[in-house]
Amino acid sequence: MPNQINLVIGLICHHGDWDDFKRDARVIQRVSFEKRVPVTYLFSGMELDAIANNRGKLCSELGFDIVGAMQSNHFISPRFGHADAHKPELGIMPYNHIPLVHPWAQHLWGEYFEGILQDQIRWSQGIAEQMFHKTPVTIHPPDGVYAPAAAHALRGLGFDTVVVSGEFLGSDRHSKGILYWASGLRHLMRTNDIQPQDDEFQDARHLVDRVEQYGHENDMPFVTITCDIDEFNGMRGMGDYDGIARLCCIGDEAYKRGGRVQIVNANAAAHWNMHSTNVETAERNTWPWNDVHAQIHGDGGLGWIEGERNWVVGHVVWLIGERYRQGWEGGVIQRAKEHLWMAADIACRNKYFQDGLSCYFWENIRYAKQLLNG
Repeated sequence: MPNQINLVIGLICHHGDWDDFKRDARVIQRVSFEKRVPVTYLFSGMELDAIANNRGKLCSELGFDIVGAMQSNHFISPRFGHADAHKPELGIMPYNHIPLVHPWAQHLWGEYFEGILQDQIRWSQGIAEQMFHKTPVTIHPPDGVYAPAAAHALRGLGFDTVVVSGEFLGSDRHSKGILYWASGLRHLMRTNDIQPQDDEFQDARHLVDRVEQYGHENDMPFVTITCDIDEFNGMRGMGDYDGIARLCCIGDEAYKRGGRVQIVNANAAAHWNMHSTNVETAERNTWPWNDVHAQIHGDGGLGWIEGERNWVVGHVVWLIGERYRQGWEGGVIQRAKEHLWMAADIACRNKYFQDGLSCYFWENIRYAKQLLNG
């Protein structure tokens, strides 16, 4: 049984509208700068771009230069030798929230990784490096859509760790505390069994008690929990004051445990966890390389993805590959890709999101196909 439980708190930040990313910036300011809770923030490139482009406006609104503060050594920068486990971390997602693996189209994965995903990830990386002076080493798949087949591409793009979702493991909780390896990439497994936004954790002591108990019962020195930052910024159940207070109190409560529970960033958890195995040769073949899972449903299934829209995305990916092979002019293909990136946002494929997102999806698909069909 582990003597110390290490808790990773990941918050997913994916907004592009002023009122939304302003809320996120306030959470970061209060929780990780004023209270010094080492949260791992998993940003889409879209949100990093919006924050950087509105630096002055945010500074005036918050009375705090959030961009300058994130540029400082208060956030870790492992590529430059600054890897303190007890400081916050800037991780990323693709720019437009596209999944790291295109579901149900294994024959397209090579074209998807090289022709679509690579540009999206480099876009996010570039903003993090140029605007925030941080080279991200941790990535998260939007809505958890992932398979180990993406590991080689991600490692080649410079990542050390991917934070993946453990819903598909069901009641096999011990497996959610293991660090998995594929193509040299560390896979840090998020547990879905503890949701920090739940009403039962209004008192932070109960959350930290649950984490400590969960770690000991399942022989897990590392427990990773993630959710949308929306749960704490006032956009969902809690008001922003209550959400920020809950995160700050979780930090206080962990500190009071005298070392029995400590909060660390994802980078530290991925390097410190000695409970590790190769994902391809794990017990009972835990995660086959081409098995795609997600985090929307409790079983990790993909039933929430609208099949027709997903197929259409795949068809445009194929068309782009064909036009490259036919020697088409690069500017036309690039414009088509820009529309595909917007349509391929995984939220646009969620069958529970209709109306506005559906229209947005089909409009961008139409423009992409027009360009690719001459």
